[in-house]
Amino acid sequence: MFGSVPRPMWERLIAPDALHRIPLALRLLLLEHATDGRTVLVDGGVGDKEDDAFRDRFAVDGPTLPAALREIGVDPGTVTDVVMTHLHFDHAGGLTHRDASGTLVPTLPHARHFLQVSNRDNCLAPNPRERASYLRENLDPLTDIALELVDGDAEIFPGVRVERSDGHTVGMQTVRVEGGGRVVRYLADLAPTHHHMRLPFTMGYDMCTQTVMDEKARLIAAAREEEAILIFEHDPVVVAARLVEERGRVIAQPL
Repeated sequence: MFGSVPRPMWERLIAPDALHRIPLALRLLLLEHATDGRTVLVDGGVGDKEDDAFRDRFAVDGPTLPAALREIGVDPGTVTDVVMTHLHFDHAGGLTHRDASGTLVPTLPHARHFLQVSNRDNCLAPNPRERASYLRENLDPLTDIALELVDGDAEIFPGVRVERSDGHTVGMQTVRVEGGGRVVRYLADLAPTHHHMRLPFTMGYDMCTQTVMDEKARLIAAAREEEAILIFEHDPVVVAARLVEERGRVIAQPL
């Protein structure tokens, strides 16, 4: 998760267990429009399709997507739209599941699903390095429902904008939400934890380190100008932060 950052440095930030794993969150974003009744979910978590060996390898624990929604009082059937930041298994796996007959089906079949067309293509023909992360079982069931392909930056609803990012994987999209005089940015794997707001802190999973750093630099400049709240999908402790300058360095200050 910290790429070339030396272990003595990163393990002070997030301590690993005996198997060298670190705790990570699968933090989704739920948006409820104040006037039009739209309920928008961003990403879907890992899901429960994988076998025991997979779940043990990654120490997956937690409720299914429908159960997680119900825990906060949301009926999964009321979700109108889903924004998929990208199709890596830990972001899209929960959006499909196996029904009682073992058939793969969409978890939220009545919702429109938004995805970058380039990321769809990436999943259909992944490079050798990402093949284990792009699983067709997380895409194929969605082609039978309302899958809406986006090409580049776009405002998909008033106040909700997706912005393409290619450093982590081709065709990832971050989400920018504006309303009530505030801006919220959901960063997906551009900065999975607040520690990754430091430019050199990139992941070994990133396809192009330099592109990630360039994209983060642009995001930092925009977020500082608009005083945005940043949401971290994988941070085990910090849900959100603002950027502040401290001793000549920009840092993510937890809210």
